[in-house]
Amino acid sequence: MCSARIRDLDMGYTLDEFAKVLQGNFSAADSPYRVEQVAAGQWRVASQSDLAVTISVKQKPERQLGLLNLPVLAVSFAVTAGNDDEEQAFYDKFFKYFHKGGG
Repeated sequence: MCSARIRDLDMGYTLDEFAKVLQGNFSAADSPYRVEQVAAGQWRVASQSDLAVTISVKQKPERQLGLLNLPVLAVSFAVTAGNDDEEQAFYDKFFKYFHKGGG
């Protein structure tokens, strides 16, 4: 068995917002991904192919920019199965659904 490919990043989400998107539109009925919550702040994502990803999150202190406070969520991805193309397709869809910002 190969070791997990780990990717860590900070996202501007609360834990509740993140869970709502992950367990909602990202893994909707027409999605190739199925999401199962395995612990508080941790989900397992499986695809119709061989991809398996464990996502772990932890709320960090808010980032303060002047009078504005922004949530910060530490997100860790551990890809434990699947090839490079499947992993890239997962990240493409993930970042499409989790993109925040203006036009």
